[in-house]
Amino acid sequence: MCGIAGIFLRGDAPIDRARLLAMRDDQVHRGPDAVGLRIGEHIGLAFNRLAILDLSPAANQPMCSEDDSVWIVFNGEIYNFPDLRRDLESHGRRFRTRSDTEVILQGFEQWGLDVIPRLNGMFALGIWDARRERLHLARDRVGEKPLIYRDAGGEVAFASEIRALVKGLGSTPEIDPQVLDEYLAYLCVPGNRSIFQGIEKVPPACIVTCTRDSLRVERYWRLSYKTKTVARGAETLERLDEILTDATRIRMVSDVPVGAFLSGGVDSSTVVALMGRSSRPTHTFSIGFSEASFDELPHAREVATACGTRHQEFRVEPDAAGILPRLVWHYGEPFADSSSVPTYYLAREARQQATVVLTGDGGDEAFAGYPWFRNVRVAEIYRRLIPGFLRRNALAPLGRALARVPHLPRSLGRLSRLLTMWGNRSACDAFWIWPGFTETDRATFYTPHFIDRLNHFDPKTYCREAYLRADGDDDLDRALQVGIDTYLPGDLLVKVDIATMANSLEARTPLLDYRVLEFAAQLPATTHLRGLRTKSLLKTYAERLVPASVLHRPKQGFEIPLAGWLRGPLRRPLEVLLKHPRLVGRGYFSSEAVRNTITRHLNGADEGPKLWALLWLELWFRMFIDGDLKREDSLRDLG
Repeated sequence: MCGIAGIFLRGDAPIDRARLLAMRDDQVHRGPDAVGLRIGEHIGLAFNRLAILDLSPAANQPMCSEDDSVWIVFNGEIYNFPDLRRDLESHGRRFRTRSDTEVILQGFEQWGLDVIPRLNGMFALGIWDARRERLHLARDRVGEKPLIYRDAGGEVAFASEIRALVKGLGSTPEIDPQVLDEYLAYLCVPGNRSIFQGIEKVPPACIVTCTRDSLRVERYWRLSYKTKTVARGAETLERLDEILTDATRIRMVSDVPVGAFLSGGVDSSTVVALMGRSSRPTHTFSIGFSEASFDELPHAREVATACGTRHQEFRVEPDAAGILPRLVWHYGEPFADSSSVPTYYLAREARQQATVVLTGDGGDEAFAGYPWFRNVRVAEIYRRLIPGFLRRNALAPLGRALARVPHLPRSLGRLSRLLTMWGNRSACDAFWIWPGFTETDRATFYTPHFIDRLNHFDPKTYCREAYLRADGDDDLDRALQVGIDTYLPGDLLVKVDIATMANSLEARTPLLDYRVLEFAAQLPATTHLRGLRTKSLLKTYAERLVPASVLHRPKQGFEIPLAGWLRGPLRRPLEVLLKHPRLVGRGYFSSEAVRNTITRHLNGADEGPKLWALLWLELWFRMFIDGDLKREDSLRDLG
């Protein structure tokens, strides 16, 4: 795992070495084992290495072909590189290293860009083709590894992290107000844009080709739910076992210690059990909190005992005020998924024992594990059974009335959403899963000036467009596809990549092997959601591997006691930062709306997600726009 950066100049000026070094040195946490820099005509590439395979200096980057015509910087792991290497050797190619990087390099020389679809792995890479004066940027199928770029001023600059890219630009670009609006709606920056105007993300499963006079984006893979196969009980389970076993096996190849994150849920438990089929002992890591409702350690311990792992538990009392500035610095963009906090702590502790960990990420997206998939199914049935005029004229008003009841019980809250939104709007709206700012919140929180700047922009457009692109025949298939296209690369994978790489730890995800995703997509939706039982197929499969108690307990997210933190250790930072005149002076938010929300939360209402999003955003402004907050600072020192 590594950090990469580069500058491609379309003109004839020399590459600015200092800018390249600034980007490289800002990403040292992504690769503390070695650094590299190579500058040529029109191109400069920089590299930070976290050594995983072939630990010799010969595998360092940038790596070049024998005739110096092709250069590569590569972040990630290619799990099928031994097979590709044998194929290339059959074509007469000889290798100088045992690294997967050289396999990509020689694969490009042999097959051109056709090497990219042959790769099974997680990757972000830059390939410089000196003969054709072309820079190719490519990213893995689902977006496990980040790659950020800007095409402006006669150059294309790129880096693994947005903060490093901005440092190499020499000046901070303007904020994109529409993306700020999307952040507040999604609690992350979704899609391919960034918080800064002109800075974009290479889309998952895409190749960006840059020439002296153009930039072209081409997609090389798309997950499809259109074609279905018949699900035949035991045959389906055996095929799933074959794919998952191999996906796990190839992710355990490493020249450094390998472990696994273990929460005690279905996904991570399944991965750990599959790792146990290897001859290598499995080292597992779990994290817990003092609040019992957020603590999964007993479940993880039960799985570790059943699987015979070398298990290590960490019970932490998170220093929320001390850790937040460091997290804001590492993420580089506003990012309000509060599970980034326990993920960071878990990665920090696991790094003491391992350099690589396998995780269960992707199981909920591929196999319909989230409660919102039930919502989609219930809404579909509701719309089919209840006439439209009755939904609109009687049940929707009832739902709106319920929504106005203070401290509404959760069951009635679900009924309210069913009556007003799930059953009365499009299937896309039934899938709206992000607990961020609603249309009503925007009207309440935003200043008239900010609303004018948005120019009628609707942040839900991104999700709706993903729904229109989805090719599944029913609402559940489309919801699965939208989750993989939006939530997975925009939130979940960003969280895991940044939290682990901040600690120089590589995370690998067997359940996101493209063969797993394609197999799951080809099965009827009812295979994954039987009645209202989520993740039905994967749970049935896991019955042969893990304790039954893991399969039948309620789903528990990787969460923190956010509401309590904002009334406790983060109360003073919350009030100091969000009631400060500087927040209002930015011109985005109504001081009255923010203060009223803080008051409601302190009086017992749960406004945690909104306040966390605003708190993170204000810290981001102070760090990256105002420049008076450092990653080493603590919020306890705020005046």
